Amino acid sequence: MPATPRTSASTARSRRRPAALVAATAALTAAALSGQFAGIGEAGGHIDAPSAVLDSPADLTDVYAFTSPDNADMVTLVANVRPFQVPGTAANALVDFPFATGARYEIHADADGDGDPDATYRWTFRDEDRRPFGVGPKVGPLPVNSLDDRSLGVRQKYTLEKVGEDGTVRTLLRDAIASPTHTGRALMPDYGRLRTQATRQLPDGGQTVATQAAESFKADTQVFGLYTTGTRGPVPGWLPDAQPLSALNVNSLILQVPKSEIALNGDPERNPVVGVWASVSRQGANLERGLAEQAPAFRQVSRQGTPHLAFALFGSTVGLAEPGGPEDRFQARPPEDDHLAADFLAAALDPVPPHRIEKAQGRKAPATPRKDIQALFMKGIGKDNGATFGFDLNTHTMNADADPGRIVLAEQLRLNLTTPVTARPKAHGVLDGDPQGFPNGRRLNDNIDGPLIRMLEGEPAGPSAAGLLPKPVAGLEPADARSVFPYLNLPHAGP
Repeated sequence: MPATPRTSASTARSRRRPAALVAATAALTAAALSGQFAGIGEAGGHIDAPSAVLDSPADLTDVYAFTSPDNADMVTLVANVRPFQVPGTAANALVDFPFATGARYEIHADADGDGDPDATYRWTFRDEDRRPFGVGPKVGPLPVNSLDDRSLGVRQKYTLEKVGEDGTVRTLLRDAIASPTHTGRALMPDYGRLRTQATRQLPDGGQTVATQAAESFKADTQVFGLYTTGTRGPVPGWLPDAQPLSALNVNSLILQVPKSEIALNGDPERNPVVGVWASVSRQGANLERGLAEQAPAFRQVSRQGTPHLAFALFGSTVGLAEPGGPEDRFQARPPEDDHLAADFLAAALDPVPPHRIEKAQGRKAPATPRKDIQALFMKGIGKDNGATFGFDLNTHTMNADADPGRIVLAEQLRLNLTTPVTARPKAHGVLDGDPQGFPNGRRLNDNIDGPLIRMLEGEPAGPSAAGLLPKPVAGLEPADARSVFPYLNLPHAGP
């Protein structure tokens, strides 16, 4: 009776898929509702990997890289950390979401394609406690109208350094003040003024600010199910695409620099492509060796470049990923070693979600090996490198001064610095005819879920997969980012 076991197995799989989706959705909701109080976050892209589950300040969620829409000679790089922050009010003014003191927050740029940064911008924070005897609320009792007000009892200051390819460290800012956690309109009646005061000009041009901001990531929670179970979810088809991130805040490092500062040999016209990623490192020891033999060193604990890597390659998220698995190993690994990671290489050539969609919906998965997905994450979009887009856009081989023999497979968010700013951006970017959008870097208003599913299903070479994407009655998404620096919206706050 062979049919019976097959039917039973199919039934079991159909039961497991919704259960897995419910578990993963519950992880997102629980993190959104309780993470800020328990100090819990999920590493890498909000809930991509379990490695930093107890280290919310080091949880990198999103990286953005785009030509500045208000100054085409500049490039803007953004790293968001510490997700799931509830809006501040006078009633919960003790809730605070600082950057981690002593950790290294870094945004890296690789101009020659060897997987090693040619320029790194490094933020290191410290607390300045101005309270009498170091006790009492950090904010109040009077309103904070200036970063110098004594009502701001604890300020975060940071040093911003630029690290060159040879390891040379240059200090760009020292004791710059970060914009604080918004504690509500009663205590911070004009947060925009505080953020403006926190914005600092850089010695070689450009500007930066470290600040709390409204969450910018436009998550499509119904597409989420396609990655993890092959079906739409958590609520197919008819309810609003309600995602909790639309009312929450993050911490943001926003950096605008001249394109010549990160382009190979300082020439963005001749060498237009850079690979961008962010990392967070903390001091610690290598427990695989004797502690007496080593001094504390900075060890990478979080990494983020191309969004949704765990979703797109492994079909996993917190609740579905095994601790210490490939998602966690990615978090601790530098891009230059990606080509040595057999499980990562295999997943790029044969990603999981298309197989789940085929099982759940009968839509045949594209043939493997997926050279196009490998190019998306590890090469960039090139006419002859398997990307199937049919044109060169953002692969390091486009850089005239890059040595082809040194270019390696490495996951990075690749950006062509010479792509003109479009007057009419499209949320699905390159797939919908907007070459400035994702995956050519990433703008703050780009949608990621839809384009990734479509590419995983074989676009642009194959038939359109847009029909897989649900169309809810209403999308409860974050407000669009602004068109002038620092672009991200002010943090949500109550009375």
